[in-house]
Formats: sequence, structure tokens, C-alpha cells
Amino acid sequence: MRTTSLAVAVAAAALLSGCSGQGGDSTPPAPSSVTPSPSPSATDPGTASGQPTQQAASGGPAACRSADLGVTLTADEGGGGMNKTQYELAFTNKGSAECVLQGFPGVSFVTGDNGTQVGAPATRQADGSSSAVTLQPGANASSHLTITNASVYDPAECGPTDVRGLRIYPPGETAALFVATQNKACSAADKSTASVGPVRS
Repeated sequence: MRTTSLAVAVAAAALLSGCSGQGGDSTPPAPSSVTPSPSPSATDPGTASGQPTQQAASGGPAACRSADLGVTLTADEGGGGMNKTQYELAFTNKGSAECVLQGFPGVSFVTGDNGTQVGAPATRQADGSSSAVTLQPGANASSHLTITNASVYDPAECGPTDVRGLRIYPPGETAALFVATQNKACSAADKSTASVGPVRS
């Protein structure tokens, strides 16, 4: 019985010695605090859509949408030249709020009732910088369009085809507008008979 009591006493002393070795730091440390970084989408609107997106993000007018735009094609009587005709593509803000256009429109010739594209899209004219244009309701901005007569190309390489109009994508938009105009264009996939400039006020 005395041997058992001694063993218990030794075990208790060892346990107390182990606890005193913690030096009063037996309270577990508080978990560290990590502040998450803001997501890129919350701080960087990106540059895919250019200045209109940045203006919209900072409280300025939003980019113009196809649904809020009208487009007309007018011949430039003072422009053009041998086998080339100059036009003005005018975009009109039909919406109730101001909006911004910036960049080059996408332009292609189309034919048939289903709007089948003819040839390559219009190339971009390198005639200056592309600045943002703010359109008040009812206001318009324009873009230069040059169409080359398809007859100047070798018919075997061009494949001249009658077209019924132009499919036009306003800058930054994926919904197209249509302008009726009868013309001839090259049907070859690598031939473009038109060039377009940036939108300007």
C-alpha cells in the first residue's frame, strides 16, 4: 500500500513539473487575421472595350449599344477618285441617355435574304487616333468608308458578286445593324473592297 502511494505521488510531481515547463503560455495563440485582397474585377475594369468601359465604371456615360443607335450611309460628293467611292457612316443616338462611341466599326458586304457575308470585312484606315465621342440623345458621329470598284480586280481572283447592303457592328458591339446599298464586291474570302475609319464627332 505504501509503494502504491509513493508511485502516485511521483506521477503527480511529474505532471506538475510538465505544466510548469509551459512558462504560463498554456493559453493557445489567437488565430492570425488575413485581409483578402480586392478581386481584380472590382478594381480593374479591363481594357477590352477601351475608354467607354472606363467612363461607365467611373460614373460617366455608358458605351453606345446597337439597340440605341441608328445608322445611315451617305455618299461623300467631294471625296473618292478613280475606281473609289467615299461614304460617311453616320451613327445616331436614338436612346434617351447620352452614350459613348470609340473605335472602328466592323463593316461587311452581305447578300441574300439571310445576310450571307461576301468577301473579307472592311480593313481599317490608319488615318489618326481613335478618340471617345460622347453622343447626346439625337446627336450623331460618323466614320469614313471607302469602297473600291470590284472591276479593278482580276475577275478570276475577285469573283465579283452583287450585294444588297452592309452589315455594320458599332465599336465594341456584337449586335449588327444593316444598311441597304446595291453594289458589287469581291466574293473571295481574302479580298476586301472596302476600308473604314474610326468614329469621329
